[in-house]
Amino acid sequence: MKLPRGFIILCALVILGGCIGLSLSKWQWHTVVEEQVVRVEASPRAVSSDDTEIPVQVSGDWEVEFPKHAIAGEMVMHFTNREDYLAYLQALANAGLSPLGQIDELMVVRIGIDAQSGPNPGLYGARGSFSYRVEQPLPPVEIAPELYSQLRAFGMPAYAVVGGTVDGDGSGVLVGILDSGLEAHEQFDEVSIDSVDLTGAGISGSGAMHGTAVASIIAGSEGIAPAAELFVVRVLDDQGLGNSFHVAQGIVQAVDMGVDVLNMSLGVYQDTQVMREAVRYAESKGVIMVAAAGNDAYTQLPYPAAYPQVLSVTAVDGVGRQALFPNQSDAIDFAAPGVGVLTAMEDEGTMLFSGTSAAAPFVSATLASLLSADPSRGPTEVVDIMKRYLDDAGAPGTDAVYGAGVVNWDRLRERDTDDILDVAIADIYLPADALPGTTMPVEVIVQNRGTSWLGTTTLTVLVGEGDPMDFTIGTLSPGQTTTRKVFAQVPSTYSEDSLNIAAQVVPEEPMDDVRLDNNTKAVFFKPVQ
Repeated sequence: MKLPRGFIILCALVILGGCIGLSLSKWQWHTVVEEQVVRVEASPRAVSSDDTEIPVQVSGDWEVEFPKHAIAGEMVMHFTNREDYLAYLQALANAGLSPLGQIDELMVVRIGIDAQSGPNPGLYGARGSFSYRVEQPLPPVEIAPELYSQLRAFGMPAYAVVGGTVDGDGSGVLVGILDSGLEAHEQFDEVSIDSVDLTGAGISGSGAMHGTAVASIIAGSEGIAPAAELFVVRVLDDQGLGNSFHVAQGIVQAVDMGVDVLNMSLGVYQDTQVMREAVRYAESKGVIMVAAAGNDAYTQLPYPAAYPQVLSVTAVDGVGRQALFPNQSDAIDFAAPGVGVLTAMEDEGTMLFSGTSAAAPFVSATLASLLSADPSRGPTEVVDIMKRYLDDAGAPGTDAVYGAGVVNWDRLRERDTDDILDVAIADIYLPADALPGTTMPVEVIVQNRGTSWLGTTTLTVLVGEGDPMDFTIGTLSPGQTTTRKVFAQVPSTYSEDSLNIAAQVVPEEPMDDVRLDNNTKAVFFKPVQ
């Protein structure tokens, strides 16, 4: 489901921003679609699912009706106890057959269509599901060039983007990366790297550029956690494609390797039992999982980002505006840099890397930095620290565009420093579905981004050519936001006019404010014809 493009917010001065379960018995299998997500054109908050029952008959040759997007010719068998699991594997071996893959920890076997001549998994209490195609998120070509061109690139490496060391340097932390492999690069000369290839393409084989870029945001000479160790699992081929079984297998292998944080800049819109079980396995072992929110401009998240156990990350550009192409969901946990980040690439070069694939490792690396600074911190504590110091953006509070907020590394560094005064205009918000030609409420959001309580503050708002409007802001605790509402006439669709709004917030002692640049914001809104 695509996002409505009827009203796009542009800015001036500061730009704003299946599982399919099979019940097996003798030679007749019955399938029930449990959670199959289907993309449809719908309203921004619509979610679609298909609960159709699909009968599957097996007699001699398999006659499996594979759901749309499922990988034909293979299935995933799930066993409820280890005795049956091992017995089925032995029966396959006795028949001279080998599985396409297996995950011992989950008691799961991936089998091809040739297994029809072997033992019936239903006799071993198995339940079946399908595997789906997984891909690395790429910015969609559907974004209008004139809109895409307004995004501002960061144009610098991750370490510079975040302003230097956040907390620890990543020492003693193992970060897993499920992606397209890793090319040799001078940025990784001092990094300890282990790897596993599940695709047969080779860790540094063709197509490894995406994974290389992701890794360089996390560790190495230009990474946010330069001393972190990496465990790279290649689950995507030279075309950036993989399957949900390999992703699940990679998750389990990374967990068993002892990773503390697991980055997954990839996704699939079909929920699968095998991936869901792998995510639960990782959660049970205390692994922090981070995934890209996806670049399809849909109003739903792909998996694994859609799982509640996984932290989902959207992308913003160099001035903090949502990057237009990311998927939207209230379940998004973080917004992080994802437009024109300078990263490593093949042949020892560098490139500008964009997408939620770039944003996710900013979060993974920051978590590694927080873990490294204090080994006594657990997964829940470091995630809570990151969430506590987010900048509000978009609609007040959590919203579908920016999620819980934009990561602010200055606030993370300063969190233990007392008496920092930093009041900001967080955003000037007009809903994207505002009706052209009508009078609509506009919310001006003020946030206390310092570490001390904020006393009485004056907010001044200017709408178009009107007179300035003054508001008194009472006390705000650190991190707290408040809003003031003004009403403004939205230009009609074919008008050449724009709606211009400016706001400024001034504390009682302006010179004590450590960041005066965020005290003012000006935007303009114009309907897209």
